[in-house]
Amino acid sequence: MWKSIKRKRGLVGFGLFLFLCAFAACGKKHAEPNIPLQELIVEYPLDNMLAYAAAEDGTVYAVNLVQMEGEESEYRLHHFDGQGQHKGDIGLGENFSMVETLAVSEDGKQVYFTSQNVLYGTDLYLFSCSVEDGRIDMLCEMPYFDHIKQLAVVGDAVYLLGQSPNWQTKKAPDSGYVFSGERLVAYLSDTGEQIQLGFDFPVSMSASGAETLMVFGYLDGDGYCMMEYDPAKDSMQVVSRLENYKFDRFAACNGGKDVIYDYGPNSRGLVISDVRELSVEAELYPDSMTILMPPGCIGGRVYCHSRETGSLISFPLDAVRQNGRELAFLSKEYGTINAPYGCGYSINRLELSEEKFTLKVLARDKDYDLCMGDTLFGSGGNLRENGVFYPLNDVPEIEEYLDRCFPYVREAATKEDGTIWMLPVNVNIYGMLLRQNAAEKAGLSLYDGMTWEEYAREIQKASEEDRKRIDADSDFLVSVFGEQYFTRYHTLEGGLFPDTYAALYGVCEADCGGSVSQDDFILMSMGGPLWLNLKGSSGTQRYGGDAAYIAMPKLNAEDRNIANCVFLAINPDSSRRDEALNYIASLAAYLSQRRDLPFFRDWQGEGMLDETVHRTYENGEIGFSVDYDVYGEGLDELFSGTLTLSDYMEQTEPKLRTYWGE
Repeated sequence: MWKSIKRKRGLVGFGLFLFLCAFAACGKKHAEPNIPLQELIVEYPLDNMLAYAAAEDGTVYAVNLVQMEGEESEYRLHHFDGQGQHKGDIGLGENFSMVETLAVSEDGKQVYFTSQNVLYGTDLYLFSCSVEDGRIDMLCEMPYFDHIKQLAVVGDAVYLLGQSPNWQTKKAPDSGYVFSGERLVAYLSDTGEQIQLGFDFPVSMSASGAETLMVFGYLDGDGYCMMEYDPAKDSMQVVSRLENYKFDRFAACNGGKDVIYDYGPNSRGLVISDVRELSVEAELYPDSMTILMPPGCIGGRVYCHSRETGSLISFPLDAVRQNGRELAFLSKEYGTINAPYGCGYSINRLELSEEKFTLKVLARDKDYDLCMGDTLFGSGGNLRENGVFYPLNDVPEIEEYLDRCFPYVREAATKEDGTIWMLPVNVNIYGMLLRQNAAEKAGLSLYDGMTWEEYAREIQKASEEDRKRIDADSDFLVSVFGEQYFTRYHTLEGGLFPDTYAALYGVCEADCGGSVSQDDFILMSMGGPLWLNLKGSSGTQRYGGDAAYIAMPKLNAEDRNIANCVFLAINPDSSRRDEALNYIASLAAYLSQRRDLPFFRDWQGEGMLDETVHRTYENGEIGFSVDYDVYGEGLDELFSGTLTLSDYMEQTEPKLRTYWGE
């Protein structure tokens, strides 16, 4: 019987701004943000969850492996209600092993699972468990499977997608998905019959919710495609074809008209597409992990495993997806890696080279709605000074979001006349990860706030063996130095540039380790969104309890840490400007409820590593780039020793004067 378990569960105003510009006459509408995703999520926390299945009424069943007294362990089947409350569990007993998949009957009265069971033999078996009294029955034996990937229920049939490497009769395709004897079998509960379905190479499946089964797989002659199997007619039709393998696990919804999935090259998490047009994707949830278990969609709710919470979560599909709403999103090449959450919109992404991106934005082309840029690389300074963007002061949630950020983030987003010209969506500060005990043992004094001269002295006094444990990649260090200097200073005259160059040149000559071991380092440079790798207990476990984060060396001890801000801005000439404003409002509302952004003033992490990351961000400032062509020519040669300092200064100084109009 179900054992009862109780669990504790913790469950705009904005200022008016008078614009004295041409936008005021356009009849501007107030943006309306969607409900933030965080407020829609129901969580089902369960340690070591292996599989789950959801019923139409929102009930969720999940199985995990629990360590019992001594060395014994037991699979337990858990029951959650529609609000995520744990209502009870039953132990499956010591005879069960390899419990990997679950499914719920359409009437919600039976939970199906596959397992080995020593009472019957060493093969895999299909079992059912009564929701009412917990009775478990063995339904059929499956000696032809070594492993079961998925279960799905359509009507009175249970469909099993399994693998057996010894079974493959046809030659599997040698690109995309790595096949291992997949086949699809139907168990008919009314007769007990098992029928193999004629799919060449099935990859994944999902009940459509309309008495059919959706199957993604490979067909000889058709390639990868989405197929629909109709049990009543015992017929299959190809619904759509893909140019190549795109995703593994998926969930069908809306009667098989849409599919939900994520995939490796996609940094945007869980998306939904029309099954006949898989190239157009609306973003649903940015932190999904379908590699552990497939997504699900039943009863109007989407289910997936969350990277952020580490547990199964669900949310209502209709409250997240913005049906029929599409936005054109302009960025530089590879910019989508840093793209923010799409808030349920279908995002048409256009990536251009740095030059073409800048020209399109400055020319005020009308064929895009939003642009994403960054402040420290390429055209950041140029766009801030010369770009024309729609003001965001009246957008709901903007003020709340910027209030949580450190003041320098708001300052970067605001022009001198008070116009908020962009929404900061991420802030990155380069720094170094320091193992303090290892540094002390090596006799090195490495600390937050040191100058390049101080840093160079410590590196040069380190032993040859200890230098191998210090990540001091020359290209990275020179890049950071260039950003620091040329975003602050308009000339090379004076002693700062020559003195800092001399110190950094000594570091480049010190022959430090370019790639240090994660398990044995003293100092390691970190770039990009570093907090993803460092935050929380996982960072401490990975790098040790003495690990601290320190800023990159500085030109002057009193300098603030240079930060790069990734931002979104709205094209004022967009025909979908109001829709873009709604999206910005929704994104600001979502970002405002994030708990893990280190550029939030009230961010609270875990332990010293998080504390030092936060301190580095607190002492930051947003840098706006100078065109690299102004100072980049000859910079590598300068630090490699093939160009003298005087020659570099002689050729660069006139470029700086021209650039700054002096």
